[in-house]
Amino acid sequence: MSSTSMRTHQCGELRSEHIGQTVALTGWVGRRREHGEKLAFVDVRDHTGITQCVVDNDVDVRSEYVVRITGVVRARPEGTVNSTLPTGEVEVGDCQVEVLRSAVAPPFPIDARTDDVDENLRLKHRYLDLRRERMQTNIRVRAAVNAAIRNAMERQDFVEVETPMLVPSTPEGAREFLVPSRKEPGSFYAL
Repeated sequence: MSSTSMRTHQCGELRSEHIGQTVALTGWVGRRREHGEKLAFVDVRDHTGITQCVVDNDVDVRSEYVVRITGVVRARPEGTVNSTLPTGEVEVGDCQVEVLRSAVAPPFPIDARTDDVDENLRLKHRYLDLRRERMQTNIRVRAAVNAAIRNAMERQDFVEVETPMLVPSTPEGAREFLVPSRKEPGSFYAL
């Protein structure tokens, strides 16, 4: 990470070779589980994965808060290793939590499958829907395919020229520039 970054590692990077290192992570709070009166487990996630952090129970963080957590990487106690996570052998302890942005409770769970959530609700809160793992995967696959196509075209000396596209206006379009049609007075194209 760069020297101006707020984090030293991304959430999905920590492994057993990082044990003993002091790290800073930034991301969204996925889940919070209270364990007694002095201890809470907070799952912090970013686009690379999830890391479990052990925090003081007095720290007020909730689902979808944006946080920066600084602490020491340590091995999880025996019997608590989570084999379903790449970071499941370690956790971050002795944590200091900085809330970068609080959030209201989301209208649907981000970390779970939301196929049973009404599509209109997901589209209304698209910024939350795009945080789901499935959507993140789709976005990254599409970007990789576009990059591969672009690289193949560049190797063959193609030049990419972007031109504006005139298409029929749709009701869900945002900030469209309308161009009147000469052939059909009263109709418009969206740019």
